[in-house]
Amino acid sequence: MLFFRFSIATFLLTSVSLGVVGRTAARADSTNDTVARVQALEKEIAAIKKENEALRQLKKLREENTSLKSRQVNVNSGRTELHEPREAYAADLPLYAKAAAPPEKGRLTLWGEGGAIWSGGDPIDSFFTRTTITTVTSLFEKDTRDLFFPLVPKVGWEAATGFDYRFAGSPWHVSGQFRYGEGKTTETSAFASSVSVSAGGAPPTTVSATDAEFVTHRETHWLADLALGRDVIGSGADAMQLKFGVRVAELRTKTNSHASMSITATNVGVPPTTLFVAGDVNTLQELKFLGAGPRFGVDGSVPMARGWSLEYLGDVAALFGTQNFFQRRALDNFVLNNFVFVPDPGGLLIPPPVVNTAQKFATVFNADIQVGVSYWLSQNMKASLSYRVDAYFNAFAGLDAQNDPKNLVQINRYNHGPRLALTGQF
Repeated sequence: MLFFRFSIATFLLTSVSLGVVGRTAARADSTNDTVARVQALEKEIAAIKKENEALRQLKKLREENTSLKSRQVNVNSGRTELHEPREAYAADLPLYAKAAAPPEKGRLTLWGEGGAIWSGGDPIDSFFTRTTITTVTSLFEKDTRDLFFPLVPKVGWEAATGFDYRFAGSPWHVSGQFRYGEGKTTETSAFASSVSVSAGGAPPTTVSATDAEFVTHRETHWLADLALGRDVIGSGADAMQLKFGVRVAELRTKTNSHASMSITATNVGVPPTTLFVAGDVNTLQELKFLGAGPRFGVDGSVPMARGWSLEYLGDVAALFGTQNFFQRRALDNFVLNNFVFVPDPGGLLIPPPVVNTAQKFATVFNADIQVGVSYWLSQNMKASLSYRVDAYFNAFAGLDAQNDPKNLVQINRYNHGPRLALTGQF
């Protein structure tokens, strides 16, 4: 009986112990599950926060892109909203491409342009002699006058290239350009006169004269600039930039004139004979200016619709240098009754060439302006179409209508025409 009671007590104690141990183990398992669930919730919350932040950034980028696309210039309300063409390209980029803006670097811009030019200003006179037969006496009488061609080049061409470098993290630039252009023109003229007279029953005496002139005229110009510049309004490629530096320029003209003259007299004297006189006069005339001086300028662009912008530039310069005048006029051959005197060793029939030269210091004021439109083909490349006017005041010292090499006059010159350019940024 005692053993039975002891067994029952042992069984009860064992059961109680097992129950306590079971409850302890259950509690431990429940705590571990709770910690795991909390950690999982924390991870899910962190992931949700990241997704929300990404969604907010995407929404912000879409709003900026919409704002850039809808931004326009409202002229009627007097309100102007600026638009950087490359911002629209950047706003369309995927999220990973707009993560963090890299540090601002230096920017090199290279450009090249070309186009047609027309010239204007004062003409450069090229003189020639015209002979007109008026009457026939025992020999003949003639009227000789000096005439001239007023020469200005017709259509020509001009090409230019240049660079601009903006220093990293700075509004300062260094830039330079080189331009070259030329224009040509030609002029021709011809004239003939004749007089006949009869005396008694003799054959009529006839005297005739012919003149023919051919002139070629060519003008060239070049300039080179080197300047420092600073952004004063705006930033980036569309900033207005003030420039100051030095300009070197040369303008040159070359005129070649060829004049042919002949006089023929038939049935002259007793017995009747024929006289023939002919000659060629060649004239070379060169004008030149070479100078250098300070140059001040401004250039920039105004954004318009997406990818389009209005381009502008203007320069003024004072060039200090020398003006040169050279003229050589010569009778290069002479024909008398089919006998050609070339050259004339005795100097009896062909006079020596006449040479006139002059040189003086001069100040030439130069101004240019160029306006056009550009379209950005990509973030770093644009094409431009513009019109340019380039003027030089008192560019040459040349002959006036009096044909006096000792009294030269000042000649202005300007060139203008359309330009097509391509610009790249690196």
